[in-house]
Amino acid sequence: MKNIFIKAVAAILACAAVAACGCADKGGTGNTGNTGGTGGEKDLPMVTTDGEKLVDEHGDEVILRGVNAGGLFVTEHWMTGFNKSNPKNDYLSLSRTFISRFGEEDTKQLWEEYRSNWWTEEDFENCAEMGINVIRLPFTYMNVDFAAITDLEDAGQNYDFSALDEFVEAAAEHGIYTILDLHGAYGSQNGQDHSGQIFDTAEEVTFYENEQLISLTVKLWGALADHFRTNSNVIGYDILNEPGEKAGLTEKRHWDCFDRIYDAIRATGDRHIVIFESCWDGANLPQPSEYGWETCIYSFHHYSGDNISYEQFCESWDSKIAEIESWDFGVPLYMGEFTAYGKEARWWDYALSLLNEHGWHWTSWTYKVWGGMAWGVVNVPNDGAYKVNPDDDGYEDILAKFEHLDTSGCVRYTFSDGRTLFDIISTYSDGTTA
Repeated sequence: MKNIFIKAVAAILACAAVAACGCADKGGTGNTGNTGGTGGEKDLPMVTTDGEKLVDEHGDEVILRGVNAGGLFVTEHWMTGFNKSNPKNDYLSLSRTFISRFGEEDTKQLWEEYRSNWWTEEDFENCAEMGINVIRLPFTYMNVDFAAITDLEDAGQNYDFSALDEFVEAAAEHGIYTILDLHGAYGSQNGQDHSGQIFDTAEEVTFYENEQLISLTVKLWGALADHFRTNSNVIGYDILNEPGEKAGLTEKRHWDCFDRIYDAIRATGDRHIVIFESCWDGANLPQPSEYGWETCIYSFHHYSGDNISYEQFCESWDSKIAEIESWDFGVPLYMGEFTAYGKEARWWDYALSLLNEHGWHWTSWTYKVWGGMAWGVVNVPNDGAYKVNPDDDGYEDILAKFEHLDTSGCVRYTFSDGRTLFDIISTYSDGTTA
């Protein structure tokens, strides 16, 4: 069996901790009783906020430029090589199908093997070669609270953060920070496939009305913060991905939920940066002072649509940046997800140059996808014979198909002018502008 992220968890947890940044903040109680999730063989400098900038513990400005590790912990069928599972095309249905067919322990092993092929040492090396300094790591409650997959009544009793630990420390060995991004909260905060659970309509998404689901999510973030609070290789916590129901807008009920998570994090004594997602426009977030949020970043996503002209694409990006900056939030701004599609390399040139020009932090969506798409820097060859049929394929057949995901057999997305997306991100990772 492959080691998922190269490093053994026992070695990680044996390493010494580094002190967290002790910035003044709302709600901190200074809990010093837990040193879990500490740094590994390499500890990157702790980063905090200074007005609209990020600075490390030496006072040097840090600008985050990187990619998402989409598909690693939460599958999306369009990009990760699974055919439809009953009843839905989501991670929850996949996991329950595997549990019903193979049992819990073998299902855990399946997902471990999946991850060990989706992301390997070669992928960290590729990221380092691109010159990026951050990877946003999407995960769901199911990845750290396995019992909750089958019964929410058993949720929140035992967390397993070992796979997150491995990724964080392996990334740091390559000089790369990690953003921990809760892509899927208990019961799903948005009802989208990327949350791990699909709902057909926004009305079915009851997360913000359901105290059990909110409380479990708040408790999880408290546990994550307690575990990682002294780990400088984690640069921050993206507390809820795309929080609006079915890609809807965020408003006070969402912000109130954010505030509960923020308070749970700060109650552990954790001073990591907390990332709040709009996720679309500046109008969809409050001023930080309204809730007393400090040491935070405001995050936005932008998918302009590929059925538009280049001129419309550029105008869309100009408008997005201008609208958000007009709110003068006074905190660092971060484009957490975006793509410039695959028509021409100049679309990517424009978006990345604009973000750099305005001093925004950014992580493109995403590093790896199934098939030949500019949605991913690296493409898994589109061979349908290797797609997993979760309801029918045997256990060993699924394991064999997972080997097709290994990056050693993948290709880099290449535009018509011969440039690769890998090369383009490499060009702009150093702050280059047009």
